[in-house]
Amino acid sequence: MKLAVETKRLVKVYRNGVRALDSVDIDIPMGRITCLLGPNGAGKTTFLRIIATQLLPTSGEAFVFGYDVIKEADEIRSRIAVVPQEGRPYLMVTPLDELYMGARIRGFSRDEARRRALDILRRLDLYEVRNQKIIRLSGGQRQKILLGRTLVSDADLLFLDEPTIGLDPVSRRSLWEDILNLKKMGKTILLTTHYMDEAEALADKLYIINKGRVVASGGVSDIISSVGLKTAVYIIADSPGVEEELSGYRFEHIGNKYLVYVEDRKDLFDLVKLAVENGYIITIKQPSLEDVFIKLVGGYEEVYS
Repeated sequence: MKLAVETKRLVKVYRNGVRALDSVDIDIPMGRITCLLGPNGAGKTTFLRIIATQLLPTSGEAFVFGYDVIKEADEIRSRIAVVPQEGRPYLMVTPLDELYMGARIRGFSRDEARRRALDILRRLDLYEVRNQKIIRLSGGQRQKILLGRTLVSDADLLFLDEPTIGLDPVSRRSLWEDILNLKKMGKTILLTTHYMDEAEALADKLYIINKGRVVASGGVSDIISSVGLKTAVYIIADSPGVEEELSGYRFEHIGNKYLVYVEDRKDLFDLVKLAVENGYIITIKQPSLEDVFIKLVGGYEEVYS
C-alpha cells in the first residue's frame, strides 16, 4: 500500500526541555482516513505541524508523498491543506469570496477559481448561502467553509485538526458525511479529535498517542481487542439470593445494581440465562474505544488490572 506520510523515530524536543514526540513511527496510507487520538499535550498538534512543514523535528525522519519534510518542504506544501484547530474563516466576507480567494492564492485563474468555489459550495450544501456574510452563518456552516478552503486548493492530503470542536450533534454528523465524501474523492485525510465516536465513525486506521509516544495503532476493532478489556454486565435485581448466584464472578454491588466483568462467551451466556430465568434486568456493555483510550492513557487501573 502506498503511503502519503511516513515517519521514522520522529523526535521533537522544545527549548524548554519538553519532549513532545518521542521516537514516533506513523504510516498514513493514501486515500484513507487516519486518526490521531490522545489527551491534551500528547503531541498530536506537534506531529501535524511537522508533517505540514511548519515545524522542524529535533531528529528522526518524516516524508510526505516521498518528500523529506526538511529538504523538500516546497514540494510538500503544494500538495497539502490544513484546517487548524479552532480555525475561523473571515467573518465579513461571503462563502463564495472565501473560497474564491483560497483558490486564487493557490494559483488558479479568476475563471477557474470561481468555477471551483461554486462547485465546492454545491458539494458542501452551501450554495444557497454563497452570497451571505459568513458572520450570519451557523457554526456548522463556518466549519464547512474551512473544509471548503482545503478542497478548493485541490490538495491531495488534508490535515483536519479537531474539525468538529464546539459543534452541535447534528452539525457534527453533517460534517462527518462531508469528510467521508472527501475520502470517496480519493483524498487522504489525517484527522485529530477528542471525540471517540467520531474516530470510530470515520477512521480506517487509528494511532493513540500519549506523552509523545504511540501506545496503540491499527483498526478500531483491532485496538479494542488487543487491549484485553472485559465485557461489563449490569444486572438489576432485588432478590436476596442474587449475590450467592454471582459468587463465582467478580462483581460490584451498588444499591440494587450488580456490575459483573466477564472474560469469555460462556460466562456471558450463563449470566444472560440467570437473568432471564429470574426476571432480572440485564444490560451488556462491550468494551468501547473510549474504554481503551482511558486505559491506555492512565485510567481503569483497578477495574481492568
